[in-house]
Formats: sequence, structure tokens, C-alpha cells
Amino acid sequence: MTNTVRKNFPVQGMGCAACVARVQGTIKILGGVQDCNVSLASNMAQVDYDPKTITAAEIKKAVQDAGYDLIVAEGDDADDEADSEAERLQEDYLRSLKKDMWLAVVLALLVMLLGMGFKEFPGKGYVLWILATPVVFWCGRRFISTAWKQFRHGSTSMDTLVSLSILISYFFSVFNLLFPSVWTSRGLEPHLYFESSTMIVAFILIGRVLEEKAKHGTNAAIRGLAGLQPKTVHLNPGDTYTVNPGERIPADGTVVSGESFVDESMLTGEPVANLKTAGARVYTGTMNQRGTFVMRAEKVGKDTMLSSIIRMVRDAQGSKAKVQQIVDKVASVFVPVIIGISLITLLCWIFLAPSDGVTMGLLAMVTVLVIACPCSLGLATPTALTAGIGNCARKGILIKDADSLQVAKDIDTFVFDKTGTITKELAPGVVPTSEMDFVDEVKETSAEAVSELRGMGLDVFMLSGDNSERASAVASKVGISNVISGVLPDRKHEHVRMLQEKGHKVAMIGDGINDSPALALADLSVAMGNGTDIAMYSAMVTIVNSDLKSVPQLVKMSRKTSRIIKENLFWAFFYNILAVPIAAGVLYPVNGFLLNPMIAAACMALSSVCVVTNSLRLRR
Repeated sequence: MTNTVRKNFPVQGMGCAACVARVQGTIKILGGVQDCNVSLASNMAQVDYDPKTITAAEIKKAVQDAGYDLIVAEGDDADDEADSEAERLQEDYLRSLKKDMWLAVVLALLVMLLGMGFKEFPGKGYVLWILATPVVFWCGRRFISTAWKQFRHGSTSMDTLVSLSILISYFFSVFNLLFPSVWTSRGLEPHLYFESSTMIVAFILIGRVLEEKAKHGTNAAIRGLAGLQPKTVHLNPGDTYTVNPGERIPADGTVVSGESFVDESMLTGEPVANLKTAGARVYTGTMNQRGTFVMRAEKVGKDTMLSSIIRMVRDAQGSKAKVQQIVDKVASVFVPVIIGISLITLLCWIFLAPSDGVTMGLLAMVTVLVIACPCSLGLATPTALTAGIGNCARKGILIKDADSLQVAKDIDTFVFDKTGTITKELAPGVVPTSEMDFVDEVKETSAEAVSELRGMGLDVFMLSGDNSERASAVASKVGISNVISGVLPDRKHEHVRMLQEKGHKVAMIGDGINDSPALALADLSVAMGNGTDIAMYSAMVTIVNSDLKSVPQLVKMSRKTSRIIKENLFWAFFYNILAVPIAAGVLYPVNGFLLNPMIAAACMALSSVCVVTNSLRLRR
């Protein structure tokens, strides 16, 4: 599809990995859609589609028919408008969630206190019924409503499991309260389990509130970058503008007159302000300090570097790693499997247990449904990737997609271009002389970056078109012993291929047009932010500040993110593998232990919070 565009749409109503699989599958099968990735961490759907074949409104309608909703905005600022609307809805949702949580907690504690802390008194069961009803049908309404919508469309999710568990325990209690003779005539005591249904709702709402707050933290990078965009100044290319002290620069452009120090840390990650004089480049959203200068606008609005960075980070956080695709396939069948296991659990208790097998079987069934909610499974990978990509963005390292961050950890060989990468480019306007394209001025941090990479056990090469003498002189200054010199511009990629044929995973770091073929061929391509647009377009990673120290930082973040993902997935899978059999009652014949549904709800909520909190470590 040659006319394919990529858009990020906020999604409403998702609660677990099964929801992600449902929304993603719904969009992917639409005519005109080339690809779709849905993230539970950011509640975003990244869709590649042909607008001539299908419109955003039609995609929204399909998602609504599946039981969810999509926020669609039109125009040049559509992404920003959609983000703002999603932010507002998220804040409203969190406020509503908190109100429901506190009401559920208060009423559930009252039910617990009356049900377990007081002796029997006339009408006790009816008092418990009255207290439990608003918890189930008001505080738990979002679970029941979403589950019903999904049931009508032939799908299931975490809300299905939660709804089944609270409704089964609630209506079983109501039945026992209204028709106790069914059990007493058989010599059995009719128990009430209103405390189970209310505490399940309370614990899951507590988990949802904590989870939403933590997810909000993983998306801090996008909100921080978007907040830097000037809202009050409107310029056209070619306009001049006087930038006063303490003011954010409103457009990308060039200083015409005056001078000042400008804080560009939001772009470069470097805390030191840079001196800007006539002819220097300035960028949207950076902060002018004490001086005053006049600038000429060259790029405004969606064409600025800041807007490009926001789009790049948004796309990267919306992309999906290969491991997540496996998780999505598991999640798509997870809920039906759990429902099947819960029914088998009930039948086993009825036929194999003592005389009270129906009651104990229903409790075990509810416990299985509650404890197996696949929230942590859906959050394990995207929250880690979102936090890791956001952390890199704050340091001036822009990641193209999730796989680009993942592959960096596997690189064993780094190949650096010389000019503009290891060494400095000539300042704008400086004409080279015969005394000087003989002296190469090495960047201050190049030697430190090379040393750090070698200290991590990685091989470092330098690739240059210069003669052997000049290339070796630069290489010796930064500690590189592997030098490939005299390489013609159109032959750089051949050396990358030769290293790959020897079994190496190769990263190419460059900045020029002649580096583009090598960047495209490498396992990991890294472009310097001061390089050409072609080099940056070809690259999987762009280093905005052109500081080579960012390269080892990238490797470290990739390794940390991968480790966090593995920890999260291990916890998510291990938790379910261990918890479901215990919930079903496999320990009961051994030691008489049967897990309480209330404890199961607390464990489920805690598992999701643990996964998201673990991912937030990457923000540090």
C-alpha cells in the first residue's frame, strides 16, 4: 500500500491482554489496514492504513462494535488533540475509579465486620444483602457492563472472569438467603458469601487504581515532551521573532542577531546550556536563559524537531516487540481456557468432594476465575518498553520501535564512521584550508564512549574513507585498534556484511548520506542527530546530541529493559501456573487448604501492580 499512513489512536475500555488481542484483531482484519499494534500500557492503537480505502471513523466504528471505543481527531494536530482528549478521559476515569473504590472498601469492610465479627441476629442476612448490592451492581458496574458487551460480540476478557466471580458468589448467597430449606432439608447449612463478592470488587478496584497511576507514570515522557510545545506564539516560515529571557523558543530556526545561552536538555539530555550567536540553530521548546536574540523561523508546527521527536517516541511506544506477539496469542485463548478450568473445578468438587461439594465447588470455581485474570500478562512487556523508550528519549536517544530497543542488547560489534561521528564537523560557515577536512578534532567524549563499550566486552571498529595514516591517528586517540581505512562511500556496507558473515551482530553508527546503505544493512543502525535526514531516516536509533556516550547508555538500557521484561513475564506466567491449581483446590486433599476468593482477588490485584511497578524502575 503506497498510500499508507500511520496514526496513533487512544483506546477506551481495555483492561487486560485479552482486550488487547480483541481490539488488535478487530482492526487488523479491516480492508485497507496494513498493520496494527495495540498497547495496554499506553492504551494506544498504532494503525497503518490507507485513508483512501478506509477512514479513521470506520476504524472507530469497528472498535465500538467490538465493545470498546477509539478516540479519533482530524487535522494537522490530530495526534495532539487525541492525546489531550485521552488524557482528560483518563483523569475522569481515575477519579470515577477512586470514588467507586472508596465506596466499595467501606461497604465491603462493613459486610466483613457484620458477617464475621457479629453473632447471628434477626435479619442479619438481609442487612448483608442490602450492603452488598451497591458494591456489586454500582461499584462493579464497569466489569459487568464491559463483560456483557463483549459477550454480545462473542469475546471474553478479564472483566468476564471478574463479573462471573462476583455474580456467582452474590446470587448463590441470595439463593441461600431466600431458599434455605433447599439445603437444610438435606442436612446442610446454607452459607452466605456476600463478603466474598464485595471484597473481590474492592480489591480489584484498589488494584485498578494503583495500576492506572503506575501506567500514567510510564507515559510521562510523551506528556513531558508535549508540554514543551509553545501554545501562544504562531509563526510562519521566514518570520522573525525576538526571544526574551526565560522564554521557550517557538520554532526551529536560526539566530539573526544577539546572543544567549539556551537550555537544550529536553532535546539532547545534556544539562549544560549552549551559547547561541548569529548563525546558530535553535529548536522549538528549548529554553532561552538570560540573553535576548532575534531568530528567523524555518520550521513550525508539526515540521519542527520537537514534533518529530514526539511522533517518533509515540510510534516507538506504540510498537510491539516480537515477544509480545506471542503473549497476545496466549492471551486470546487464556480467558476461555480459564472458564473451562473453572467449570471442571466445579464438577470435580461436586462428584469427588463430601456432601457439601456444591458449595465448596462454587467457591473454588469463583477463586479460579478471580485469581487468573490476565492483567499482569498483558502489562508485562508494554509497560517495560514504554518506560525504557521514554527514559531513552529524555536522554536524547530516540528509538524507532520496540524491536530496535530489544536488538541493542544482542550487538557484539560496533562500527563507527569517523567524520562527524567520532570527530567534529567543521562549524557552519567555516571554509576548510590546507592547514586544516590534516587535523581531525576528536569529540571530547568519544574516547570515554569507546572505553565503556570495550569494558562491556564489545568489539569496536572504525570505518573511514581517509588514508591509513590519518584514520589510524584518530583511532589511536580514542582507543580503537580495529581500523578499516580507505573505504569508498559506496563500499561501507560491504564491510558491515563481511562482519555479519563472520557471525557478528553489528551496529553501524554514522551521520552522512554515504552511511545510509551501511545503516540499512546493519543489525542495529544509529544515526547522529547532526547528520543528514537520509541517515536519520535509515536508522533504528537517532542520537539527538551526537554524543557517543549515548551509545553505551543505549546498550545498558536495552539490557535492563530486556531483563525487566523477562522478570515480568516470568512473574506473570509463574503466578498463573502456581495460583490456578491452588485456587482449584489441589492442596485440599493434602492439608485441607482451600484458597479464599477474597485472598485470590488481592493476589490478582497485587500481581498487576508488581509488574507495572517493576517496569517503572526503568525510569530511574
